[in-house]
Amino acid sequence: MRLYLAMTAWQSWAVLRRHLTVYLRNWHTAALPPIFEPIILLLVFGVGLGSNIPDFDWKSQNVSYLAYLAPGIVAYTVFMTAFFQALFAAYIRMHYQKTWDGQLTTQVRLEHVVWGEALWSASLGLAYSVIVIFVLIGFNLGGWLDLHWSGVIATLPLLFLAGVAFAALGLLFTAIVPTIDHMNIPFYLVIMPLGFASNTYFPLESDALLAQAWLMINPLHHLAEGIRLLMLSGIWSYHLIMAVFLFLLMILILLPVDLRLLRRRVLGER
Repeated sequence: MRLYLAMTAWQSWAVLRRHLTVYLRNWHTAALPPIFEPIILLLVFGVGLGSNIPDFDWKSQNVSYLAYLAPGIVAYTVFMTAFFQALFAAYIRMHYQKTWDGQLTTQVRLEHVVWGEALWSASLGLAYSVIVIFVLIGFNLGGWLDLHWSGVIATLPLLFLAGVAFAALGLLFTAIVPTIDHMNIPFYLVIMPLGFASNTYFPLESDALLAQAWLMINPLHHLAEGIRLLMLSGIWSYHLIMAVFLFLLMILILLPVDLRLLRRRVLGER
């Protein structure tokens, strides 16, 4: 219980503020690549490839590929940003820069460091997703998309919760990978299956029991489908409820595991 209460402690938010301060000093080099990546994906796949794909039927609604892809990119952005921040950036701060060691010499405990990393990853993921949403609004004004915007604001807390959950998953690998050279293992084991087999870039329509089971437990699938139904049809679906449930479950299960493994790695405890 103390671990979860540490989320509200000033030390956890002090860690987040520290990361924000460093980020703002180098925002022009740190922000541009992850900001432009989803925009390029929208243009290349949604506009470029989408112009060669005819409109198709999705949940009894005729949609263009760009309209299908747009909400998926919003979900994919928070997933990729939070996961990579908690994986690569957190690992560098922990192992190479020794930032964690410096923080732990103050009133900050390891649970505050873990929460600070998770909150920062989620905040950055939410910020980049909001930027993508503004790009989609521009597409909407340009006549390329016709989306519902009434419920989008209500999804922002869900995107933040998703960022915390995916950050908890990234911190798990930060705690167990031997070196930074092994980061390609979680990329192929986690990012590719979760990111692509989740109805983000293309619909997965299959009656196979294994495929249905995978989609049922895949939180990114429910996030993408929930936002898609909201943006394309204005419908609040069960996918949003499932996404909240799975994200909370990930946080409740993964964060204690992260802390236990990081205590062993950082502090040498057994």
